[in-house]
Amino acid sequence: DCNMIFKSAVSKLNRYVYLGSILLLLILTIPALFDDNYTAFFVISSIHFLLILFLIWTYKTTFYKIENSDLYWKSGPFKGKIDITKINKIEYHKGIIVPTIWKPALSHIGLIITYNKYDDIYISPEKSEQFITQLLETNPNITIKNTPYDL
Repeated sequence: DCNMIFKSAVSKLNRYVYLGSILLLLILTIPALFDDNYTAFFVISSIHFLLILFLIWTYKTTFYKIENSDLYWKSGPFKGKIDITKINKIEYHKGIIVPTIWKPALSHIGLIITYNKYDDIYISPEKSEQFITQLLETNPNITIKNTPYDL
């Protein structure tokens, strides 16, 4: 039984996007400070505070866990489970635009995992080679497309 946790890699770009978003939300709260309407300040600052908490939560809790024959993923409030025996393809991907719906990842360099018949997810484990090796131990039939060297 293997039980490994892989943190999401974080690209510099994403780090700046998260930090920039938090700073922007803080800056956008400032005009409400000078308004005589305390309700507006309370509403705006509450919304911005919740958005900042959401960004920090997602940033701090994006990870992937391989446990027995399942791959668990989590990113903030979102989470899921994939049966490793149902994975048929892993494709290395690099780029801002990712052709999947689910993207619990903090980097623009990662893996597109195709499972079941048509399901896919984009993730970015820090140690992707070790991550893939673990998946292949459970399911040696996974096809690997591209490699980090092809990109």
